[in-house]
Amino acid sequence: MRKVVFLVLSSFLTYIQLLAQGTVLSGSVRDSATGKPMPGVSVFLNSTSKGTVTRADGTFTLGGITPGRYEVIISAVGYQTFNLAISTRNLPTDLKVALHVKASELSAVVIEPYMKDGWKKYGKFFIDNFIGTTENASYCKLKNKEVLRFHYYLKSRKLSVTAIDPLIIENKALGYDLEYRLERFECDFSTNIISYFGYPLFREMTADDPQTRQEWERHRRYAYLGSEMHFLRTLYKGQLHQEGFIVEHEIEVPNIEKQRVKNIYKPNITKTDSIPIDSLHHYWDVLRQPDFFIQKIKSTDDLLTIHPDLTKTMYFLGDCTVIYGNGRLGIAYQESAINLLEPVSIEIGENGSYYPPTILSKGNWSKTETIANLLPRDYELVAPGTPSKTLQ
Repeated sequence: MRKVVFLVLSSFLTYIQLLAQGTVLSGSVRDSATGKPMPGVSVFLNSTSKGTVTRADGTFTLGGITPGRYEVIISAVGYQTFNLAISTRNLPTDLKVALHVKASELSAVVIEPYMKDGWKKYGKFFIDNFIGTTENASYCKLKNKEVLRFHYYLKSRKLSVTAIDPLIIENKALGYDLEYRLERFECDFSTNIISYFGYPLFREMTADDPQTRQEWERHRRYAYLGSEMHFLRTLYKGQLHQEGFIVEHEIEVPNIEKQRVKNIYKPNITKTDSIPIDSLHHYWDVLRQPDFFIQKIKSTDDLLTIHPDLTKTMYFLGDCTVIYGNGRLGIAYQESAINLLEPVSIEIGENGSYYPPTILSKGNWSKTETIANLLPRDYELVAPGTPSKTLQ
């Protein structure tokens, strides 16, 4: 009886500790077909270091969640991955998930065979564009390349890469081991557009000595400053100018002259006897112009919208150009850009997350926003010489 009381007390104290660290998400996982609880299932927040596994009864508790928007990922071998967008503003009180068995890989191979020599033909191309070619990339290693499946579609000139198991990536530059569940990597050789998405879980490496830890912190700092995550966090706070970002984006400006001309001249209706010919030519030219012009502005007033429920969204036309540099830290000014693949507003969170994932990176970010420079969403920038608060 004492043992039972001790276990209950221990679990209660653990739960209190999790509450003290931040928001807590709890729930349970079962097999959709049998209804039985599933132990040992991976539960984590996408692109963070926050993860756990289900207990013997299928339940889980995930604590220490800092404010922001996240994607909960629940994954088990042989089952379809479950994902759910959540916000710390309204977390589910008891998340109940039923996992569905995947279709057998044999069926998938029959329908869509993969290239047996895919790694030999496209392995370097995949690594260069997935892990990257920056200095940090030379310290990264993909430890299980055999799980990759390469598909090339001759008619559409597209390369698609999938993985039958999570990719295990060692990043000795930033001090992380990544477990990356690759959903899709695609390259359209007709447009030269490369896109990929998946669900990474970060695990902190153990430093052999204080100097290694300091090097990791230094590399993380330089990977963060000027990154897309840094930009989105700073935009959320409304401090782009204070943190050194120069932003230029496009807005629609009404064609004032066309509006004026429409008020005084209507083709086939307005009598032209008393209108000078040069004025008529001007009217005709103006009426052929668009109702709105696209104008680039450096103001960020129209970039961010704060809604009544305090959520924040970003929207712009064309490209949003972002310039960042820090002379004090020796970071040269680099120009990047983002483009919205769909004309919809993007919701952004305190931690630099965004949804839906329809942002295309260009310029410097197209080279640096790769796995080699990827940081978890719960990363916190610390001053040089200060112990990391990221993964405590």
